[in-house]
Amino acid sequence: MGNDKKRNFLFFFVHPSKYYLFRNTINYLKQEGHNVDIAIIKKDVLEDLVKQEGWEYTNLFPKGRRSTKTNRLTIFLATVINFIKTVWRLHKLTAKKRYDIYVTDDCLTITGFYRKVPSYIFCDDDINVIKEISLLFKTATYIISPECTNLGSFNNKKIGFKGYKASSYLHPDVFVPQKEVLKKYDLCNKTFFIIRLVALTASHDAGKKGISNDDLCKVIELLNTKGTVVLSSERELPSNIEKYRKKICPEDILHLINYANLFISDSQTMSMEAGYLGTPFIRYNDFIGQISCLEEIENKYKLGFGVLIKDKELFFLRIKEITDTPDIKKIWLKRRQRVIDETINLNTFLIDLFNS
Repeated sequence: MGNDKKRNFLFFFVHPSKYYLFRNTINYLKQEGHNVDIAIIKKDVLEDLVKQEGWEYTNLFPKGRRSTKTNRLTIFLATVINFIKTVWRLHKLTAKKRYDIYVTDDCLTITGFYRKVPSYIFCDDDINVIKEISLLFKTATYIISPECTNLGSFNNKKIGFKGYKASSYLHPDVFVPQKEVLKKYDLCNKTFFIIRLVALTASHDAGKKGISNDDLCKVIELLNTKGTVVLSSERELPSNIEKYRKKICPEDILHLINYANLFISDSQTMSMEAGYLGTPFIRYNDFIGQISCLEEIENKYKLGFGVLIKDKELFFLRIKEITDTPDIKKIWLKRRQRVIDETINLNTFLIDLFNS
């Protein structure tokens, strides 16, 4: 049920996937006459996406806030320093205006706690994966999370929904694949494979491994015999691999994933997106067996494979298995339909939640 009262919302999100998650909800709230302010940090293509949407926004960290190193101590120290900076900058930002609701995936819950403003934090990771988020959960009013996610002692704050983060921006009621995007990248009528590498420098990534350059070379060599390799990476690459990197516009990547024959990555979010779109994926990192959403999409719906770094032989076996299966996309799209039938359009859920 709608609410005639016009309210002030502040959305603060720090990851491109949260732009996609909240985009339709923010646009709806704006259309309904609510005031919606947006704050972000520099992270991958996040600012480009927000600019492209035409939203006014505040960038609290124009140079980003991540460590470029991957050792535990450096990541820990950078996390502590950036946490303090973020809380302080949010304090200054919110001192200028009184808000009715805070929506976030980050430290805005702390601001909400001391300013006595109700806060909603979105999280689709289990508490055991990101234990450091406990402080944000303690200060949040509500936690929006998939039903399958285990939030431990914070389950009492959970507003659960039957679906995933991707259920907001990739639901067929919302996302319409644009085949003409293939022409921009010379991929029309081609078998192609996407490899996506992430930096693994977040606090919860400390000590975790993804696809090594040696394994990457072998994967490219194998896939080159079967089709075209499209490589996207957050990290620097050696010169012999760099030639495979494609500069992909942020608004095009999900359309390319939709039409790809295989998606290989050490990214949790984009592996999930591939599975939800019905594209076979192989997730190769040290997080296998720890994230309920991905375990469900891999094991219940059979839309992808999670392989631990130590199981290198299985990794290459899975690649061969997928690329050697005729009409695999038809099989996967049938499995994907089951996901759509059994989960919700998250946009409707969020709009009802914030507009009630």
